[in-house]
Amino acid sequence: MKERGKHILRNLDAYAAGALFAVTMTLVIVNVFSRYIFNYVFAWTEELATSCFVYTVFIGAAWCLRTRQHVGVDLLVNRLPEKAREIVHLLTDIVILALNCYITYLAVLFMRSSKAKTMPIMKISVNYLYAALLIGFGLMAIYSLVHCIEDIKKMSDARKEVQS
Repeated sequence: MKERGKHILRNLDAYAAGALFAVTMTLVIVNVFSRYIFNYVFAWTEELATSCFVYTVFIGAAWCLRTRQHVGVDLLVNRLPEKAREIVHLLTDIVILALNCYITYLAVLFMRSSKAKTMPIMKISVNYLYAALLIGFGLMAIYSLVHCIEDIKKMSDARKEVQS
């Protein structure tokens, strides 16, 4: 049981994205059935489903970055010598880290400028929706930093092996 708990915590982003996607699909299906069978629409389900989907996208993108599942074009990089390849991976991770930190900063500014706005149907602050940007890109910044540290450690370990 303890191992299962650790697994869930290690993959919390994946489970959160999956659960939010399940909520999105459930809300859409309920609304479709209620519209066509009962001729009634739950107006709030569209806003909530959209919000859940936005969270799914950004948390799912963070999971993809953490597990290095994003699509990349590595045709040229794979032709480089091992040391050059490691340097390119580190530089790529540094650029991704910088971009994610900058977009996280922009998300904070965006939320500050939108604090008075509300969603039209649910009448809650749009910042609950915009927080998906902050969470998603914040996680991606953290995961990018971890990747940079792993890249540096890998390069350092490779240098130590060569020296010994």
